[in-house]
Amino acid sequence: MNMKADCLVCLYQQMLRVGKAMECDDTCNTAILKESAEILETLPMNQTPPEAAAILYPRVARIAGSEDPYYRKKEESIRKASELLPSVEERVRRSPDLLDAALRAAAAGNVIDFATEVSFELEEEIEKIFEADFAIDHKKRFLGRLENVRSLVVIGDNVGEHLFDQLMMRILKERFPGLSIDYLVRGRPIINDVTVSEARQAGIDKVARIVDSGVDTPGFLYERAGKEGREAYDRANLILAKGMGNFECMESWADERVFVLFKVKCSVVAGTIGKGIGDLVCMQAGRDR
Repeated sequence: MNMKADCLVCLYQQMLRVGKAMECDDTCNTAILKESAEILETLPMNQTPPEAAAILYPRVARIAGSEDPYYRKKEESIRKASELLPSVEERVRRSPDLLDAALRAAAAGNVIDFATEVSFELEEEIEKIFEADFAIDHKKRFLGRLENVRSLVVIGDNVGEHLFDQLMMRILKERFPGLSIDYLVRGRPIINDVTVSEARQAGIDKVARIVDSGVDTPGFLYERAGKEGREAYDRANLILAKGMGNFECMESWADERVFVLFKVKCSVVAGTIGKGIGDLVCMQAGRDR
């Protein structure tokens, strides 16, 4: 999905949030916004929003003096998700359709996002997620494919959300003991996306092989992936990509192994798929919507 005019506004607002997240003073915030405006003026529109973000964030991070500006926000997300996780797992385990509920829990975690034009409360989403309709619902198609595959790649998205991904992967392994799972994470800190360090801290290595994708964008791009990330993608029988950033990078791929699972949090994505902000989506790439 290529950039739209609205994406420029969104990216500029993200840069303001970076400064606030780091509690920058006025001088630092002004420098961040001026630098961002200069970069945005020259950004090519024939690229995905995550590619544009990968240009902006390192430049802004240098001004702010931190390679990982959202470090504190990520810790806060982990704390909140950890507090809610036991009750979420209890509800998943009580569900008459365990696998569907596990996917729903992973979708609920996708509301933890600091790069979107709207935000949602995690607690409220969890209350609704187990009864909510999906605007695009290919969950049964995905779960049906799981019956006949040996290897699954899950492409992670945000910190905090990764704890709900872990719950989902643990349940998938229980139901399909022979299933091999690779969990792909970003190659460096960008926004609040999950990296190797957060995945290891959460113990995801107990249910999946953690793979540093090498990707420096907040969305998986094969051509920017490292050797290990490409190899994991190539050998997978089935791929579940979490979040809008991965959707923005992968929605046009004619690869029927790929399913994307996310909550719609911006008007550009909503317009692209013909759905509304706040809608839940589980969609197979390259297929009807």
